[in-house]
Amino acid sequence: MQAGAWSSQSDGEASWVLLGAAAGAGAVAMATAKDARRSSANCYFEPAPDGGVDRLKRWSQVYWNLPAGTSPIFHHTEVNPHLEKHLAQWSKGMSPDETKAGPLPKVLVPLCGKSVDMPYLCELGFGVVGVEGIPRALLEFKAEHQIRVKGMKSKLPFALDEQGWREGTTFQAAAQFAGARSGQSFKTGDQGLGYYSERPAVWRGKVNLGRRHAPLHLIEGDMFEVTPELVAASTFATDGRFDLVYDCAALVSLPPDCWKQYAAGLSSLLRVGGRILLIVVQYDQGKLPYARNRINPPPFSVTRENLKGLFPDSSWSVTMLETEPCDEEFARRHPSFGKRNISARKVVYLLEKKAEGNAGSRSALVWVAGATAVLGSIAACVAGTRAAE
Repeated sequence: MQAGAWSSQSDGEASWVLLGAAAGAGAVAMATAKDARRSSANCYFEPAPDGGVDRLKRWSQVYWNLPAGTSPIFHHTEVNPHLEKHLAQWSKGMSPDETKAGPLPKVLVPLCGKSVDMPYLCELGFGVVGVEGIPRALLEFKAEHQIRVKGMKSKLPFALDEQGWREGTTFQAAAQFAGARSGQSFKTGDQGLGYYSERPAVWRGKVNLGRRHAPLHLIEGDMFEVTPELVAASTFATDGRFDLVYDCAALVSLPPDCWKQYAAGLSSLLRVGGRILLIVVQYDQGKLPYARNRINPPPFSVTRENLKGLFPDSSWSVTMLETEPCDEEFARRHPSFGKRNISARKVVYLLEKKAEGNAGSRSALVWVAGATAVLGSIAACVAGTRAAE
């Protein structure tokens, strides 16, 4: 009976894979048949030179392409008041004890930017790992917090080989420049002329607590490519798992099509019994659809129903802690909301992982189908853009 049940499940999931693959191919055909400008406007990520997906280019060119001394609209110079307010409930039973020599509670901060919340958490006795793909954000964090965060002198690149993740770079010899490659630089190095990998990499620092130090490590790389194995090899979190996740405007900065992949990634990095403090924005998304020529959205609207789908009841508990109207500061930072007279609310959730499960996804096989669909959509965008030209 077990073999039969597995066979039926496999057949069912195989059908999902085929449907997903068909959706990907269909996306290409449908998008190329539609108006080219409309196709381009609905693309969020960029095709990478190596045939993959570049999820960082837009953020680098649009949100971080600013004069020196200027910060992006989403950066705050003060600790988030929602973090302060709900810290005790979020970290209940995990609060650090400076009188004990045991390991500090481990916090993951995805899409961290140069958030001041990270050294704040360290000063409270938490060990923190932030993940950010934009080098400028990390360099500015290093410069702005050099008094509070010590030891963050240079980054250490990591490479993946048959033995797993190791400190070092990958190298591909090339007699001449053959175009930009995501996460690589063309230069003459210790192995000669060619392409050297630059990410993922880690910046390691620490915050003085008096009797001991709290580690603060920053992974420079694509959040979607961060795995427990990479975390274990490159940071103080040697088991690759975290006790807590602090998501402040990370989920809302991503297009809904990739929320499931993001949720699955968070789940793989959070231990059972761990919690996520999630701060999102909710509004009528239909009044502000994504368009490439607008800076908003993000933030994208996230509802409770969205979260239930991403974090199912079988493995997660989802509790709303607080909701309030977004203030005038929000409208100033996100002008599209004011221009379109869109009212938005800020909502704070507490998520607790009750058991291992496929958060955000039915199975790994279905993700193959999802990836096919995403790549198909990107290819359609490229085709549409070329047609417009």
